[in-house]
Amino acid sequence: MTLGLLLYFIALCAQIMAAFYAIRLFLKSHSYRFVCGFFAIGLVLMMGRRISPMLYGLNKESINIVDAWLSIPISISLLLGMIYFKKLLFELEVKNTALEEISKKDSLTPALNHSTTMIRAELEVKRSFRSQKCIAFLMLDIDHFKLVNDTHGHLMGDQVLVNLATLCQKELREINVFGRVGGEEFLIVLPETNQALAVEVANRLRIRIEESEMATVAKIPIFITVSIGISIFDPQQGKHSDASAIVREYYGLCDSAMYHAKQAGRNQVYCEPNFSVA
Repeated sequence: MTLGLLLYFIALCAQIMAAFYAIRLFLKSHSYRFVCGFFAIGLVLMMGRRISPMLYGLNKESINIVDAWLSIPISISLLLGMIYFKKLLFELEVKNTALEEISKKDSLTPALNHSTTMIRAELEVKRSFRSQKCIAFLMLDIDHFKLVNDTHGHLMGDQVLVNLATLCQKELREINVFGRVGGEEFLIVLPETNQALAVEVANRLRIRIEESEMATVAKIPIFITVSIGISIFDPQQGKHSDASAIVREYYGLCDSAMYHAKQAGRNQVYCEPNFSVA
């Protein structure tokens, strides 16, 4: 009788630990929460198969010693299985998170890709309606980038793009959106930013890029300049609340402003509708 109670007690302890792991997985996992929840429920309910014979034994009723012995490897197997499943699940979620981040990135540079940039821009427009604060859209384009490719080759041109994107991300805040939307074009979305501040940020970027070495060929440094166009969305003056339409409209406006900067001599910042600064 005592041996049977001891065996069931050991099995119960192992099953409690297995259920504990399942509950922790349920609380921490995101992608597989329902699966972990079912595991937790099943393991908790199975604890009754260990408690009931112990209650019988305490009431001086007979205990099936074979079942008691079998309960040990069964419960330990469940515990070991949950430990391994926990490790496997966390590794899988880490990999899924990494893949999700990769899917958001541009294939060449550390900037966001086009689709993710537009989605993030729409989210910022929706937030602006709640905060009632302006958003600045900046279109940044490398001046004479074709000349870099023709002179130094496309591999060196790619290196220039990578280094440019890296530099811009260091200069911008984490809340800013920075994405590659064309060959050498990058869209920057600055939340809670008015016209004056947007021009200040754009000029700081422009000067920083102009002064920075973007690549080196045969010990000869490559320098570039950029033209930046700005458009400002003010939610208090918005005619409609369709975030997608607003992003498309102001994307076009800052793109048009960027071409104004190009036509004015490049290496400039131009802000729509009628404000420009060299």
